[in-house]
Amino acid sequence: MAVRVVFVRSKSPAGVEPRIAKEASTLARAGYEVHAILWDRDLAHPEEETREGIRIHRFRLRAPEGQLALARRLPRWWVHLFFALLRLRPDVIHAVDFDTVVPAYAAARIAGAPLVYDIFDFYADMITADISPQLRRLLGEWERAIIPRADTVIIPDLRRREQFGSAQPSVLVEILNVPDDRRLPTVREDPDHFVVFYGGMIGKDRGLKDLVIACEDVGAKFLVAGHGPDEAQLLDVIESSHAASYLGTIPYEEVLEHTAACHVVAALYDPDIPNNKFAAPNKLFEAMMFAKPVLVSEGTLAADIVREIGCGLVVRYGDQEGLKKALESLMLSPPEAATMGARGRAAFERRYNWKAMEPLLLKTYRDLVPTQAP
Repeated sequence: MAVRVVFVRSKSPAGVEPRIAKEASTLARAGYEVHAILWDRDLAHPEEETREGIRIHRFRLRAPEGQLALARRLPRWWVHLFFALLRLRPDVIHAVDFDTVVPAYAAARIAGAPLVYDIFDFYADMITADISPQLRRLLGEWERAIIPRADTVIIPDLRRREQFGSAQPSVLVEILNVPDDRRLPTVREDPDHFVVFYGGMIGKDRGLKDLVIACEDVGAKFLVAGHGPDEAQLLDVIESSHAASYLGTIPYEEVLEHTAACHVVAALYDPDIPNNKFAAPNKLFEAMMFAKPVLVSEGTLAADIVREIGCGLVVRYGDQEGLKKALESLMLSPPEAATMGARGRAAFERRYNWKAMEPLLLKTYRDLVPTQAP
């Protein structure tokens, strides 16, 4: 009988997030029976469906993104998640982030199943809502308390261990947040415009206002896709600009198409948000995959990677003049931009691709359930 793995995640953007889709599909192809319990906060997807061998079960309750009102709905999510896990009788529970791990831990102990804690973002450092320092400190302490209780902890970069403080995971595995290599049909760059593309969370800590202003000043075209907690403040700025266009929330395949067709990918993160210092976002590696230079913020993990590889430019977050000069340098020197992109692609082929991560994930699962592994 196949080992039953249940992923749990408190979001369901575009149906399934790319990282969950990669991990779950890898296990499904290896012969595991894979389920995913997701919270559909926008009521945008069916309650039950199967994608690439993943059986998806959605908790459909509307909830705001990144706002304090979300906290009032969390208990209903936790109760639903706890009982849904027990009904599925998992052999392994794979919990993503702190807002799933407590009910997942309780269900794992009752079911006698090992718990994988996959930390996409350290919760206390991720929250951008205005919460008290005391509550933020408590959230950090609670998450650090659960880390040693998981059978395995997965993080996207080992440098994030700094966020754990004195907490010591039983087993710690690094699985990078990198894409599966895609060979899209030939996509041509816009010959009439220099295109900057951002696909991700619409948040005030992503430098979107500065990018709008910089693109207006240098004559570039700025394309934005995604959703997030600060749409009310930012979409007016984006949509009222002659240089910017908002594409809405688009499927992942379209994100990749726009990445392949742009001239530069923007991945600016405010390093004053503690979690952003450790951000190595998927969009960075997608840019590398399609040989596109990338703009990142000083003081972040992404900046360390870009400098090491030489696949883009690093600017100080909030420095509008520096951002403008960076864009101008890429616009005025296409050969240098192409060289940056080529360096990124070479690094992607060497290390920063999902094919290199699959053996690490499969070994992690064989170690968890060695007598049952497919």
